[in-house]
Amino acid sequence: MPRLIMLTLGPLDDDPRARRAARTAAASGIRVSAIEGAPQSRREARATLASAGFREIRGLVRLLRLSRRTAQILRAARGTSADIVHAHDFDTLPAAWLLARRHSARLVYDAHELYSGFDRDPPRLWRSLLLRIEGAICREAAAVVTVSEPIARALHERYRLPRRPFVVLNCPPLEEVSVGARHGAVRAIYQAAAGPGRNLADLPDAPGVEVFARVLGAEAPPAGVTSLPPVGLDELVAAAAEFDIGLVIDRPETENARLALPNKLFEYLMAGLAVAVPNAPAMAELVRREEVGIVYEPGELGEALSRVAADRPALDETRRRARAAAVERYNAEAQRPALHEAWGL
Repeated sequence: MPRLIMLTLGPLDDDPRARRAARTAAASGIRVSAIEGAPQSRREARATLASAGFREIRGLVRLLRLSRRTAQILRAARGTSADIVHAHDFDTLPAAWLLARRHSARLVYDAHELYSGFDRDPPRLWRSLLLRIEGAICREAAAVVTVSEPIARALHERYRLPRRPFVVLNCPPLEEVSVGARHGAVRAIYQAAAGPGRNLADLPDAPGVEVFARVLGAEAPPAGVTSLPPVGLDELVAAAAEFDIGLVIDRPETENARLALPNKLFEYLMAGLAVAVPNAPAMAELVRREEVGIVYEPGELGEALSRVAADRPALDETRRRARAAAVERYNAEAQRPALHEAWGL
């Protein structure tokens, strides 16, 4: 039975992508052990925020944090053995590289983001080091995995990789959901964790649409938006299924945001929701190709939602297409072959 060590920034159960990979590995007959990094402390967060006006100091803070996390993971890995080391996120990559060398194991790097394009104005020292470290280890890794075709293309070209990274979309497992015609007010939901580029003030006042928000770790939504309590990761699809439209409000202000395909997009599709996404290339291309929702420009989400709500039969048909796409293509089960190949199975 192959042995796989999975490295994560924080608790495995808090990372939906890593958790899906671990479940896939276990179901494939791989013995999985997780080494979980400690989440960023409040003190670290305050230090980073306090240095926001000093770009290069922020870079040094990140470098120190990377060094500490690498040392922490290596200490936690003492006495382990592995045939495969799977690194989730850049901050686990140096430790994964060292562990793979120690065990003569297969190194798999799972880039959840395009880290070199994550910031609008990155510290120059930090970005230079990130490019050097990530590029060198990616070229040496047995496999690189990422979340979208555009990010795979960017990594392949930026680092001159010997082969194109595998794409494993952020899709939930197949789940039973009833999608039928509905009556009454159209209901839209924004369901996510708080994060960069996600401003709840962007949630619109849309005549003819009731707007709800279920956000973990965020401030109260604007007036006119109903706040809902968070639910567990395994409940997100079922919780969304009672709504009609799933909202994505990630501002496409960075290269990473423009090229990413987030978890919530695929959760909405699995729940049988039409989706509303910003005009970011990766999301817009998928939504238009599959005809599963609308693409909006900044400041126009409310008006776009009202137009959709005005034609309930067309909205219900879009919901059915969204559910069909999820069942046929955009589910965790359909992503397994790429993971198997990355692991060398």
